[in-house]
Amino acid sequence: MAALTAGVTGSYVGYLAQRAFLGAESRKSKLKAAHTKAAQKMTSEFLTLRGPAMKLGQALSLQAGVLPDEMLSELATLQMSAPGMHPSLARAQFKATMGSDPDELFKAFEPEPFAAASLGQVHRAVTRQGDKVAVKIQYPGIRAAVTNDFKWFRAVSKAAQLSGHVPESSIAELEEQILAETDYAREAENLEVFRERLAPLGFVEVPQVYRRYSGDNVLTMGLLEGSHLAEFLRARPSQRIRDQLGEHLFDLFYFQLLRLEAFHADPHWGNYLFRPDGSIGLVDFGCVKYLRPEFVATLHAIFLFPADRYGPEFNRLLDKRYALHGRKLSRAARRALSHFAETFYRTVYPPELEREGIPIDFADESLLQSYMREGASLMRSRAELPEYILMARAESGMLATLHRLRARVHTSRIVRKYLTR
Repeated sequence: MAALTAGVTGSYVGYLAQRAFLGAESRKSKLKAAHTKAAQKMTSEFLTLRGPAMKLGQALSLQAGVLPDEMLSELATLQMSAPGMHPSLARAQFKATMGSDPDELFKAFEPEPFAAASLGQVHRAVTRQGDKVAVKIQYPGIRAAVTNDFKWFRAVSKAAQLSGHVPESSIAELEEQILAETDYAREAENLEVFRERLAPLGFVEVPQVYRRYSGDNVLTMGLLEGSHLAEFLRARPSQRIRDQLGEHLFDLFYFQLLRLEAFHADPHWGNYLFRPDGSIGLVDFGCVKYLRPEFVATLHAIFLFPADRYGPEFNRLLDKRYALHGRKLSRAARRALSHFAETFYRTVYPPELEREGIPIDFADESLLQSYMREGASLMRSRAELPEYILMARAESGMLATLHRLRARVHTSRIVRKYLTR
């Protein structure tokens, strides 16, 4: 990671040395080349490190409106295009779990993965009954690698932990959730729960689990149809379809958050399959966050709050939320939370009923910049709660996807229907 920092810095040294001697167009071209070179170094290192480091790269790849397009394009390869295991190693890992070679269990099995990411890779196969499936095989030793990465992170972040800017509770939350992604039995349960509980939405499909072909390090699921975001956008979908998908993504997020009290918390674009009819395939349920009902109750009270967000009533709601963790808000944290609620949420989720018919245009990159700015202020004020870590991950991913779709969404109308029990 230290070498990566130095390498990324070095990518800009040449540009900075030449900048004063270049014309406007040349400066622009050289800067784009520097962004690409830096992103290539980052991508290469994250691909080598896998695990949490690669997840960091996936998170960075969603920062549209914050990072340059050249960087986003390179980092997007981390979402599902990592180099896979050697076929013989993948087969050995499969056989160690299932007791048989994949060719013995399946009618057909593709030795080359069609997707590979931070913790495992996915192969196409056909069952003996003729069902097309996706077979997810975990990288050997990845759980130990994640544990070691967090030991390292705790060691190098001591100063930030002591100052309260990176609380141990937040590190523990991240470690717990990433380790949970290596538990394929738990992921199978998540898939079955969400397949049933998301069914009322109608526009979301979650794959079926094939328990007979699954084990500790292997998970077999139905193979879903659809295109990943970049491929979907290359087909130039109409504004109507992009708006429809935007509304569906927004609806999906708040249905999970406010009704199910649990949500899919790995929002990178490799986990979403978009279809021309506006429906969505949702895969990879290794990272799911289950919320306490008491915490969700505070969300119901705070979303679309109509009064002064710096006033005593809003402050009492914030105090109630933090009391769930035995914490009292500092003045700085209270100010950061109120400012976030006022500057971002009141703008993007206006509480006034007469404004519900006016969609929010997520093509406006200032919305994402506002979200990231207020999030950084929240972190500086030491106002984090464990629930915020994955909520922010899921929400920022959703916002980045809406921006990339350039979707127009009736945000308050969708949220309001889930605030009514």
